[in-house]
Amino acid sequence: MKLDVLYQFNEKYAPYAGVSLTSLLENNLHFDEIRIFILGEELSDRSMQRFRILAARYNRKLAFIDTRSLISMMKKLKMPAYRGSYAANMRLFLTYILDDDVDRLLYLDADTIVDGKLDELAEMSMEGHPLAMSLDSLVRRHKKRLGFSRDDFYYNSGVILFSLPEWRSERCSERIANHVRNVRAWYPSPDQDLLNVVLKGEILKLSPAFNIEPMYLAFSIKDYFSTFGARGFYTAAELKHALNFPVIYHFFRFMGEFPWDKNNVHPDNEIFDKYLAISPWNDYMKQAPKKSLIFRLEKGMYRLLPGAVFIRIFRIAYERFIRKANSDSLKFKTNRNM
Repeated sequence: MKLDVLYQFNEKYAPYAGVSLTSLLENNLHFDEIRIFILGEELSDRSMQRFRILAARYNRKLAFIDTRSLISMMKKLKMPAYRGSYAANMRLFLTYILDDDVDRLLYLDADTIVDGKLDELAEMSMEGHPLAMSLDSLVRRHKKRLGFSRDDFYYNSGVILFSLPEWRSERCSERIANHVRNVRAWYPSPDQDLLNVVLKGEILKLSPAFNIEPMYLAFSIKDYFSTFGARGFYTAAELKHALNFPVIYHFFRFMGEFPWDKNNVHPDNEIFDKYLAISPWNDYMKQAPKKSLIFRLEKGMYRLLPGAVFIRIFRIAYERFIRKANSDSLKFKTNRNM
């Protein structure tokens, strides 16, 4: 079996991407070939050397992709920069820089852990779809703001399985660039919202086992459904099966913390530490994050309140955050058109 994998990160996230890659390689020794592509921003020589050492340890091929031509192309397409960087949307234009021999490509965020075999992703039928993703656990009102119904699916972009021949033939990159130029340039979740809006109805649904989000671990399935609803989402049976047979964990920010923070309450802390210990970054020292008063209060309530009570507070706080992010993105569009 063959697997092509892409990571995209900057120097700050290099240790976390390294832990993720360690977990992937450790649990997929049986693959005949694994090629790793890295879209790195301002990576240090030390970080790049550690990635080379890691790939050599498992006898895998690794390539750092020069992003200068990609950034130049994105500027030509009039794609906007976000906080001074083009990184957020780079993965949407990979066909411009990857060779044609890259057929199926697995993209992983740096904040993931691969705790199982990836055979299914390497061999499954894409059924003519240009990409496959798992559903996002936190959307509710946000879908409505995007023009989606409650029954529509909305996907998380932390794990993406690309079928690049279909991506090319359907001109997905060009359609995304056209949407940015003529419809809306920025969204609260930049690449994720673009994929969901532009490619609505063209995304193949993956099992939640390939994107186990913190919500599934921190709260009961019953409390999740009573708070966020069941429409346009997985069934309870699908979530239970995924938790019994997890493959990829996705540990985005939870209570203002990540598993790499000191004294965190993140539900993925233990599994992150497991692979950190066997990675070339095992000398990493966790630091206490700088957090606002709101996050400190939220963490305190998470520790003290029953899960069924806290999850409702969490939903309200999260939806306020997304509402503000949506307002800011619309201001970006207005200012850009002035």
